[in-house]
Order: sequence, then C-alpha cells, then structure tokens
Amino acid sequence: MVGVIAAVAWTMRSAALPDPLPAPRSPALPDLAMSPLSEIAASEAVGRDAEYLSFTAAPANVGRGALIIHAVRADRRGGWRVSQRFDEPDGSLSETITPGDVVWGGHGHNHWHVHMGASYWLTRPGSTRRLRTYDKVGFCFFDQKPLLVQPPDAPPRARFPVTSCNGRDALEFTMGISPGWSDPYSWALPDQRLDVTGLADGVYRLWATADPGGWFRESNEKNNLTWVDLRLTLSVSPPRVEIVRRGPAGASVPR
Repeated sequence: MVGVIAAVAWTMRSAALPDPLPAPRSPALPDLAMSPLSEIAASEAVGRDAEYLSFTAAPANVGRGALIIHAVRADRRGGWRVSQRFDEPDGSLSETITPGDVVWGGHGHNHWHVHMGASYWLTRPGSTRRLRTYDKVGFCFFDQKPLLVQPPDAPPRARFPVTSCNGRDALEFTMGISPGWSDPYSWALPDQRLDVTGLADGVYRLWATADPGGWFRESNEKNNLTWVDLRLTLSVSPPRVEIVRRGPAGASVPR
C-alpha cells in the first residue's frame, strides 16, 4: 500500500523545468517602438450606457536583433517560465528570465498571450494623471506586417508566424517580432478600446506603449511610447473624435 501511495504521489509531482540557456554575451538586441496610432474613433453602446474610444495600435521592432519571447512549463498543471532570448554572433541563443506570465485566450483568439500590464491610457495634455487605463489580456507577438521604413538587413520574410502561440496543451512555444516588422492590433478587437463614459468634452491625450512593464532588454529604452491628442465630444450622439496633434512615434507605419 505504501508503494502505491508513493507511486501516486510521484505521478502528481510536476516535472522539473529545463535549465535556462546561457546568459547573454554579445546579443543582437531588439528595439521595441510604437507605430503611430490609427483608425481612432468614438462610439457608444446600445442605449448610450457606455462610450468608447477605439484605435489600432502596432508594436514594432526597429532594432538590429529579433524580439524573441520563450515560454515553457514542466507539465499542464505547472506555471510558465517566460524569458527573452537573443541571437548571438556565433549562431547560438542566450536567455534572460523575465517576470512575465502567459494567459490563454483573449479578444476571441484562442492562443497564448504574454501578459504585460497596462498598455493604453488617457490623460489631459501636460498631465500625468491617468483618467482611464486598459490592461490588455496580453499580446501574441508575430511578424504580421513589415514596416514602411525598415532597419538595415531586415528579413524580407516573416520569421515568427501567426501560429507561434497556438496549442492550449503546449508545454513550450516561442513568439516574437523580427527587425523591421510590426504586429498591429485592430480597432475592431474588443480590447483595443478605452471606456470614456462620463468624461467631459475636451482635449485628451491617448498613450500607448510597446513594453508596459519594462521587462524586455532593448537597444533603446526611450522610444517605446507614442501619443496623440484628441478632441472628444461625448455630449452628442454619436460621439465625435478629432485628432489635434500627434506625438513622436519610434516606428513608421506598417505597409
């Protein structure tokens, strides 16, 4: 009987995670940036119970190296270890563990997402007070569209396919964005909007960032943000939005 109990206990244990890859030595670093926000519109829910500001946002990589995000778990019951991997000059990969996590699903897409925190928020111009924020379910990064302006030696073909994050039973997967590529998230997705119900008419600043938690090592940490000033008129039906001014964007528009 003792042997049976021991065998059951052994089968219920989580297997060990594989050892991480060697630490970075001379890694080719990505440079995460945002393309200009586009397709910005205001809308109202049925019965005017809520009003929303929707937009398309495109995180991109304008660096020399690929953004490579790797996730692994020991078994289907275990937690995920999320890391950033790097291409090394000798053709090998190196790795740094991040504080990130991955979650399944979100905005109707059945795949894994790396959960990164609040990616969009609204302030008044010149103010840091966040009036509205949106914490996306997460991102499944892949090479969706090449940028109009690319860094030297950007790959002509996608390295990271849309299927990178698939497989609910998967124990391991790798997602990413190649240099010169972007991963736009359309205004039509449910989590590409901010609830602006109750805000007064006026000018607001919509912010978006490519790395909300600052988890990923980059060649330039100062170009992750972009913003746009908007004149919102929510007191009419349908509500209106007008672009007043655009801030800097570290990446060009996707093709």
